[in-house]
Amino acid sequence: MHALKQTDFPWLYEVSKCAPQEARRNLDRAFQRFFRRCRNGAKKKGYPRFKARKRGVGSFSLAGYIRVTGATRQLPRLGILRLKERNYLPTHDVKILRATVTGRAGRWWVSLQVEEEHPDPKPKDGEALGIDMGIKHLMVLSDGTRFGPPRALQAAQQQLARAQRTVARRRQGSANR
Repeated sequence: MHALKQTDFPWLYEVSKCAPQEARRNLDRAFQRFFRRCRNGAKKKGYPRFKARKRGVGSFSLAGYIRVTGATRQLPRLGILRLKERNYLPTHDVKILRATVTGRAGRWWVSLQVEEEHPDPKPKDGEALGIDMGIKHLMVLSDGTRFGPPRALQAAQQQLARAQRTVARRRQGSANR
C-alpha cells in the first residue's frame, strides 16, 4: 500500500494524513446511512456522491495534534495559522476533538469541535410555578399574576401619531419638513 501511495498518489504526501482518514470515515458513515435507509425501505435512498479532488476544496477535517492559543491555531501539516479574532475560545480545560477547514469565496474558515466539562447545575429551591398560556391574557401564573398580550401595533400607532404631529407643525417647503 505504501509503494502504491508513493507512485500513483503522490499528492497524498502534500496534505496531512488526517484529511484522507477523515474522508474515509465520512464515506463509511455515508454508506452506513445509505444501507440503513435501504433496509428500512425508505423511498429516497440517498446513494453517497463522489467528491472529486479536482473540483476544489470545499472543506476537510483534521484530527490529532491541534493547539489553540490567543490568536493562533496550530493544525497538523498546515502549521500555525494567525486568526483575526483573539481569545474567542477557551484554551484551558477543553479537549479539542477535530478542526474543519472550509474554503469559501477565497477565504478560509476554521471550525473547532471541542469537548468541555460542565458541572451539574444545583437544584433550585422554592416552589414550583405553573404557567397558563391564553388568548385574553398572554400568561397567567399559578400565583394569580397576569401578563397581557404585547401591544406592538398600539405602540407603533402612538409613535406614528407623534411623528405626524411633529410634521404638521413644520412649515411646508422648509428643510425641516
